[in-house]
Amino acid sequence: MADRRAFLRQAAGVAGATGLGSLLGVRQAFAEQLETVTPPRTTDASSFASLSERYLLDPEITYFNHGSIGTIPRIVHEAHAEYLRICESNPWLYMWGGEWEQPREDVRTKMASLLGCPAPEVALTHNTTEGFNLLANGLPLGPGDEVLFPDTNHSGATVAWDYAAPGKGFTVRRFEFPLMDVPQMTAADVLQLFDDAISSETRLLIFPDIDNIVGLYHPVREIVQLARSRGVEWVAVDGAQSLGMRRFNVVDLDIDVYCSSPHKWVQAPKGTGVMYVRGALQEDLRPTFYTWGQRRWSNSARKYEDYGTRNLPAIIALGDALDFQEQVGADAKETRYHDLWEFFLSMADNSPRVTWRSARDWDLSASLFAVEIEGQISTEVFAWMYREHGFVFRPFRTEVLNTLRISPNFFNTEEEIVRFFEIVERI
Repeated sequence: MADRRAFLRQAAGVAGATGLGSLLGVRQAFAEQLETVTPPRTTDASSFASLSERYLLDPEITYFNHGSIGTIPRIVHEAHAEYLRICESNPWLYMWGGEWEQPREDVRTKMASLLGCPAPEVALTHNTTEGFNLLANGLPLGPGDEVLFPDTNHSGATVAWDYAAPGKGFTVRRFEFPLMDVPQMTAADVLQLFDDAISSETRLLIFPDIDNIVGLYHPVREIVQLARSRGVEWVAVDGAQSLGMRRFNVVDLDIDVYCSSPHKWVQAPKGTGVMYVRGALQEDLRPTFYTWGQRRWSNSARKYEDYGTRNLPAIIALGDALDFQEQVGADAKETRYHDLWEFFLSMADNSPRVTWRSARDWDLSASLFAVEIEGQISTEVFAWMYREHGFVFRPFRTEVLNTLRISPNFFNTEEEIVRFFEIVERI
């Protein structure tokens, strides 16, 4: 509460000089608060752990489920709340009067910098699912065309194709990805699976760079090169788990589409998304929504978000979330994610009850991984550990899998992991 009062005092001080309700006051207050966030030292776990104080998580829980939905930094939340308040002070002005037009475009530019592409190739959507629906409805696919993806694709990247296919006449094909073999897989093994699956009819290939189930970090560049050599016209990547966790450049990867949900690892407000659409593809990809701005945005991916009134406070707060992540530092974050992965792997290898079900090579891994508890049903383990000990993670119980998916963020600690294993040994 004290932090919020300080934030409001700072915002009010600047607003008094620039006009009541001004965005400037909140932005400057956020910048001053951001300066108090000390970038962590990559080899010092305690400097990462101290960042937990910057969040709103219930201290009674241990949150290992950032791969499902992340948590927002306190100062980003406070800025977002102030944007909402300002907006309601004069809704016409802030939503339609143009006052927040440049701030919105500043967010687009920041996101483009993170993705490594020009700003006109970035659409600010609501989530990953929206991006793939735009793609399924807008690509010029028809009879004789095949859309191909592994069965590890998240439903948000797959279901839209099943609904669009009957009307357009293209076919959808899933190929089996042997999840139980992932711990022994090499990059060459993954590449071979895609090579075997691609056919002469495959016009579009879709896959996650980090899958949602066991966290396999695919060799994206090599898969794209393979697909191009086999005549695949377009490659789309589900990046829901990579944005903000692993470093990459969409232009260097040579992909056509990348869709993501910043509410996970970028720790942005819920309901904010991003879609990269390669400039050359924009000539062929028709928008799903049409309103007044189509001609104005004809040379920009913004035309794919042209559906009227937007939640501008959330979009502007997305920019603040990007600033927070930059303050922590991409190098420091990736080192920390590796260290947490490595520590959890070593604990699993030394536990008689825990079996590691993810890749064992960091180059094929992420801060999202799966373990199996001997003799236990994963859904029951989760229910008990959440109820009795406050642990939050995601269980997978299928015909093939009986796993706990763990996805820690950089402020999670080795002590929390040790406690997890101590509890597991007592089940």
